[in-house]
Amino acid sequence: MGKAADVIRIARGEIGYREGHSGGHWNNHQRYSPAVPGLEWSQNQAWCATFVSWVAREAGVASLFPVTASVATAHNWFASRGRYSAYPAIGAQVIYGRSASSHTGICVAYDRDTITTVEGNTNANGSAEGNGVYLKKRRRRDPYVHGYGLPKYPEGVTTADPSLKRRAGFKYKAAASGPTTSGSHSGGSNAKRVTVMAGQSLATIAASAGVSLAAVIAANPQVKDPDVIHPGQRITVPEKGGTPHAKPTPKPSHPGTSAGGFPGRGCFGSGKSNRYVTQLGQALVRHGFGRYYAVGPGPTWTNADRRAVAAFQRAQGWRGAEADGYPGPDTWAHLMAAPKATPFPGACLFGPGESNRYVTMLGQALVHHGYGAYYSVGPGPRWTDSDRRATQAFQRAQGWRGAEADGIPGPDTWARLMR
Repeated sequence: MGKAADVIRIARGEIGYREGHSGGHWNNHQRYSPAVPGLEWSQNQAWCATFVSWVAREAGVASLFPVTASVATAHNWFASRGRYSAYPAIGAQVIYGRSASSHTGICVAYDRDTITTVEGNTNANGSAEGNGVYLKKRRRRDPYVHGYGLPKYPEGVTTADPSLKRRAGFKYKAAASGPTTSGSHSGGSNAKRVTVMAGQSLATIAASAGVSLAAVIAANPQVKDPDVIHPGQRITVPEKGGTPHAKPTPKPSHPGTSAGGFPGRGCFGSGKSNRYVTQLGQALVRHGFGRYYAVGPGPTWTNADRRAVAAFQRAQGWRGAEADGYPGPDTWAHLMAAPKATPFPGACLFGPGESNRYVTMLGQALVHHGYGAYYSVGPGPRWTDSDRRATQAFQRAQGWRGAEADGIPGPDTWARLMR
C-alpha cells in the first residue's frame, strides 16, 4: 500500500468526528491541535489546515506536507516547491478560495466533473467554519476550488494534470479513486474480544494490548463511562496499529464535572489515565501553558502535565505546597474559568531580540483574526519579521497609517487583537 493510501485511510477514519460544543455553540476545540508538535497554539481556532497536518503526521508523511494551521501557508509551501496544480490528484491537499486562503482538505477521489474530499472544520453545507470532519463531493470547476498541493509520495502521484503525463513521479488518470476503507479503528477483522477481570480498566486493557486508550474507547461505544467497567464485561480491542476514531468525550459520572466541578485528586498523578487528565491539559493549553507539551495533551498523566500545572500555579502567585504541580479544587476552578483578557504588557516586549510569552499571545491573536498567512512556522515566543508584518497588516486593516501601522503593537492594537 502506498503512502497516499495511508493518508486517505487515516483521513477517512476521522469522518464523523465533531469538535467541542459549549454554551450552545460549536467551539473549535478539537483533538488535532494538541497532537501536532508546533501547532498546539492553534487550539480553539479554525482547524481545517491543522487537520491535514495531523493526518500527514499520523500517516508517517509529515515531511511531505506543510505543518501549518494556515491555508495560505499550505498553498505557498506547495507552490514554492513546484508541486501545485489546477488539476486534482489522489492524496493531494486541495486548497479553496479565490485567494487560496479560505479552506482546505484532502482529495480522495476525482472524475471528470467532481472531486471527493475529506475535510475538517466543515459541515454538511461545505462551510469553511463547520463543526467536524466530513466526506464532501464538490464540482471540480467550482470557482471556490483554487488548486491542489501534490505531496511527493514515494510511489508517485496519480493526477488528472495532462502536463504531468510524462514526468517522473506522476501517473496520469482522467478519473481515479483512493481506498474507500473507513480505517482499522472501527474494528477490523483482527479485532478481538476480551472479558474484563477484577481490577482492570480500559487503560490497562489498552496498555496490555499495545494500542491506545482512545482506540479502545472508540471501539466500545456501549461503554458510557470509560472509567467504569465491570468484571465479566466484554470489551472489543482493535488491532494494533489502527488509528483511533475520536468521539465526543462521554459525560462524566461525577455531578457537575462537565461544568468545571473538580473530579478529585485521585484522578491525577503517576500511573493515572483518564479523560480528566486530557481536560486538564487542554485547559492548560487554553491558558497559555501549551509549551510544556511536546505531544499531547492526552489521557495519560506525564511529567509535562505536572510541570505545566506547577507553572500555572506559580502564575497565580502560589508557592510551596500550593504549587506542587498537582491540581486541587482551586487550581481546577481557575483553569476551567475562561482565560481573562491580558492587559497590554508594554511595547518594550515586542521587537527584534525579544522572546517572551506575550509575543506568542500576539501571534496567536493575529492568527485568530485571520493573519496566519504571514507565519510559515509558529507563532512562537521569539519575535520575527512574520510578527511585524502580520501586526502591520492588522493595523492597516483598522485604517491606521504611518506611525500607527509600524508593525509594533501598542495599547490600541493589543486591545483590538485580544477581543
